[in-house]
Amino acid sequence: MPVFSENTINEVRARTDIVDVISQYVSLEKKGKEFKGVCPFHDDHDPSMSVSPDKQIFKCFVCGAGGNVFTFLQKIEQITFPEAVTRAAAMAGIDLKLPRTTAVSPNQKAWNCLQSFTEYARYFLDSQEGEEARNYCRKRKISEELLQTFEIGWAPGQERQERFFQGKGWDREMLVKTGLQQPETGRPVFADRLLIPIHDRAGHPVGYTARTLQKNSEIPKYVNTPATPLYVKGDLVFNYHRAKPAARRAGRVILAEGAMDVIGLAKAGIREAVANLGTACTDTQLELLRQLQVPVHVFYDSDQAGRKAAYQFGRRAMAAGIPFAMVAARGLKDPDEIYLEKGADVLRQVVDRTISYPEFLMDYLEETGNLENYEERLRYGEEVSQAAWKLLKDFEQPGFFQKLKEKTGFDFSVRAQSEARRETRQTTRRKPARPMLPAVREGRKRAEEAVLQMMLTSRAAAMRYREEVGFFDDPACHALSLYVYDAYRSSDELDPQSLFDVIEEEEAQGLLADLMARQLPEETQAFFEDSLCAVKDHVLAGEIESVNKRIQETDDLEEKSRLAQEKMTLVIARHQVRTRKEG
Repeated sequence: MPVFSENTINEVRARTDIVDVISQYVSLEKKGKEFKGVCPFHDDHDPSMSVSPDKQIFKCFVCGAGGNVFTFLQKIEQITFPEAVTRAAAMAGIDLKLPRTTAVSPNQKAWNCLQSFTEYARYFLDSQEGEEARNYCRKRKISEELLQTFEIGWAPGQERQERFFQGKGWDREMLVKTGLQQPETGRPVFADRLLIPIHDRAGHPVGYTARTLQKNSEIPKYVNTPATPLYVKGDLVFNYHRAKPAARRAGRVILAEGAMDVIGLAKAGIREAVANLGTACTDTQLELLRQLQVPVHVFYDSDQAGRKAAYQFGRRAMAAGIPFAMVAARGLKDPDEIYLEKGADVLRQVVDRTISYPEFLMDYLEETGNLENYEERLRYGEEVSQAAWKLLKDFEQPGFFQKLKEKTGFDFSVRAQSEARRETRQTTRRKPARPMLPAVREGRKRAEEAVLQMMLTSRAAAMRYREEVGFFDDPACHALSLYVYDAYRSSDELDPQSLFDVIEEEEAQGLLADLMARQLPEETQAFFEDSLCAVKDHVLAGEIESVNKRIQETDDLEEKSRLAQEKMTLVIARHQVRTRKEG
């Protein structure tokens, strides 16, 4: 990634509006001078994130996340700071005129290697050797536009690939690291296959899924990149980087099983589709889906494996609090087959036809269980009813529980209602009070935060605190103070916005946003003196407590006498601090 000058960073920051940027990810509502929205960084059901257009910061008062526009993009997209600057510049229409050779990421060479191979395969798709593959794509109605969008290519045979690798000067280590070559034999992994690139969440190439065109049952139809430092299957969601803006525009994301399903949906103009590269869905993949902040519509195959996977996804998504529904596709083929046989209009109709997870569950568990058995019927009813009261709206539940009663003979509505009430009470008790302003914190931590608030505006305050106290007890305060001291080494003035660009600790980022959101009193000097005295008071109180403990632990009379004198000195000092504060 490029390394930007301070002037460039400041220009991008000045020309980027944080409200406009965050609005592309989260729905914001104006409340007074600020905007409120659901925080995308935790399981938030009520708007707990505040965005200040005046100060160009965001702050969540539940999970503590906070920062400026670059911080937000880094967190939401899981990208580096230079990538966030680049992304913000693009959103603001700023041409950074980036040189192509400024990459510093340790993965950049591997990304370049994979991208070069992708372009090589794209070339071969249009060559004479790729004629069979082109005919296959035409048969599957994959347009030239989709071939370009998904960067689909043809990986030629072993000898041609080896000559290409040699010509590029790629050594065995690089080819194995990128998954292009088998570590045991040195043979190319994707010889004579249709090649579909796979990218990480930021759009960097990390691997491939490749389809053979041979009708040979002994050859696997699909071959995927083996596990590599870049390709961790459970951390990847196919088409995620392309689908993000489309999903937010559509108000949904379609979760399919495989890459060809996503491409099949794209044929019908449905660009908000992704695939989790297998039927199992990991915690990382769930978190990526959550960050889209739109409901997930699950469109898995209607075969036994696909329905089982949909069931398992539903259980995990329900536990994680991710909104989702199931595409009512039972008895239908996969998206690409529907498109090829029925056309785009039918596929779009199928995608729009969804059912709730409890409805799916009622059907699926009946299909896979034995309702003639009393115990199985009871377990069936309990699982379905629990999903119903968790996911269905109040007006949906009566009809649903009546249908469940007809299937089982049991009335689960009464039990479900009581469990729902108990869960509500427990949730209410567990949920901490969420103030609209930063929570009031007593003691030393609050005093340290007040001192830091002044240090952000005054070098003199920072130098005086460092001289008279020198350290912060709270870890976040301590981390932030180090950045403040460092900034004042080169300048007498500090721009808090610039601190976000260098702070690595999330707790320190959140604290900085918190302090920037607070209003300083008119009497700033008196505020600082009071805060400084409060910190000193706590420091001395801690030292007195430590001396008292040592007095109790020793039997040496001489040592007791010395410690008593030390305590007296501390008590006098504390009295002077309190007198000064009160005066």
